[in-house]
Amino acid sequence: MKTACACLLAGALPAVAGAAPGINIYGVISSGLRYTSNIDGRHKDQVEVVSSGIGGSRWGISGSEDLGGGDKAVFLLENGFDTDTGKTTYDALFGRQAYVGLAGAWGSLTFGRQYHAVNNIGWAFNPLDESWGNYWSDPLYTGGDIFFQDYRVNNSIVYKHKKGPVSVQLDLGLGEQPGSARRGATFGGGLMFEQDGLAFGVAYDERRAATEGGNTLKNYSVGASYAVGKATAYLGHMGRRESAGDARFGISFAGLGYRLTPAWHLSGAYYRYAQRGGVRTQFQAALLSLGSGNADVFAAVADYALSKRTSAFLEADATIARGGAVGRETEYWGGAPVTDVDKSTRIGVMLGLRHQF
Repeated sequence: MKTACACLLAGALPAVAGAAPGINIYGVISSGLRYTSNIDGRHKDQVEVVSSGIGGSRWGISGSEDLGGGDKAVFLLENGFDTDTGKTTYDALFGRQAYVGLAGAWGSLTFGRQYHAVNNIGWAFNPLDESWGNYWSDPLYTGGDIFFQDYRVNNSIVYKHKKGPVSVQLDLGLGEQPGSARRGATFGGGLMFEQDGLAFGVAYDERRAATEGGNTLKNYSVGASYAVGKATAYLGHMGRRESAGDARFGISFAGLGYRLTPAWHLSGAYYRYAQRGGVRTQFQAALLSLGSGNADVFAAVADYALSKRTSAFLEADATIARGGAVGRETEYWGGAPVTDVDKSTRIGVMLGLRHQF
């Protein structure tokens, strides 16, 4: 049955695209071969084919319809998948994004599963992001999936508007809990300024606990970049605070991107991660207390365009974790938290390809 449905969908896409000029089908396929030393904090190395080496692998359908008076209807459906196994990610056919709405000179108002402001604005100042978004071993995942956890919001309403150099986003995700509009709700917003090579952005999002006494998450980001000639400098900070145990996380970063030739783009960055308060493990059935810690991360990416749509990349990174950060790092990357090691160094190298259509 699944095979039959997939075949029907694949056959229908060209017909849909051909029948409606306002519909666009697009995608990114990225994968890489990665070596990681000491991935588990117990001096075990790993070689693997990783999905979405640079930029998440995806395919999507977007479209619009002119409604007159400068207004239009818009929609987007975006699927994520693992290139190494072919599996759909995020436990949904369109787990990356799915929304419909209206747009015009007044801005856009959309409804569905969408990115919150911290994701849209925070990633803009990642020194290693040359328009591809996050990647497999992105330093912004230091300490686990913290700063972008739940960055896709279900049942959300998002307003965006751009006027001159200023862009704004406001988002609200309904918790849909009987008897309470606050429980499980997500709300936030952000502001971006871009002009003459200078960019600056701030964003904040809060996710309320779905149950009484549950964990409420507060994320924020601030960043800036400045482009001069072929070079772009980046500076930023992201933070997170959890009501459970008053756990606090932060990562500050600085880096440089350089367009060496039309085909070559080079980037390098330094990240400083810190955690404090009642920090616990993230994915264990029985959460363990880890406490304070920090990590230094050095990373670089060389990207070479083989054509307008295909590129090869080489990435290298080194992470030095200390204290409770060792437990968060080994849990996220190695699958099990290590709590009896005070310092752990992990080094990785990745070589891969990315194709866009």
